[in-house]
Amino acid sequence: MPVITNKQQMLQHVQNVLRKKFASAVEKCPSGRPLLEELIYAICRENTTPAAASAAYERLVKSFIDWNEVRVSTVSEVAEALHPLPAAGVRARRIIGLLQKVFEERYSFSLEDLEKKGLKQAAKQLSRYKNDVTDYTVAWAIQRFLNGHAIPLDDATLRVLQRLGILEEEIDPEQMESLRGTVEHVVTKARGPEFTDLISLLAHEWCVENHPQCSHCPLRGDCPTGVQNTTGRKPDSRARKSRS
Repeated sequence: MPVITNKQQMLQHVQNVLRKKFASAVEKCPSGRPLLEELIYAICRENTTPAAASAAYERLVKSFIDWNEVRVSTVSEVAEALHPLPAAGVRARRIIGLLQKVFEERYSFSLEDLEKKGLKQAAKQLSRYKNDVTDYTVAWAIQRFLNGHAIPLDDATLRVLQRLGILEEEIDPEQMESLRGTVEHVVTKARGPEFTDLISLLAHEWCVENHPQCSHCPLRGDCPTGVQNTTGRKPDSRARKSRS
């Protein structure tokens, strides 16, 4: 079967295939979490799966009395609650930093007023919490809480999209908004939350960083990287052109 080159068709096909594999692993959306908690969850969620992030978030909530106790705890204490998430220490530092900035600004742990400011203004406000809130975190909040159209792009998602041929240019961290625009153009708002979860599951299960398990991946016949890794040949550009 020739590889699909029309990006919208390709990602629709990818989502349909993965839905059959991972339907029960997709997180309920909306989650019902307040905005600040959604940001904290997003910090847990970046570059991991819904199940791993949810488990870590629940351990964090149960390990501390409230968000103020998290704020005044050490990085190692918060990281212990997040373990075994990868980069638990980095995530812990970001969570503490976010809570500290919000507390210093508001003397509370509520961001609910941002919902009334509109998507652009809310995103701009959230982006002010630099380092602790990344482009991924802001996009997650827009998608999951503010009911806007955004596709959060972490390293795992970018890796998958490059291998699928959706993103062909080099990844520049300074151009994340532009990269998101490319993906958001071909993934509709309604499909966004499920797409985000399914791609992260693909990245975790088969499309791993160093040694992708292309021979076991259900997309191996549709993905340019999968075709090359399993057959030793590049996809037929003439055949692909006919499908675009």
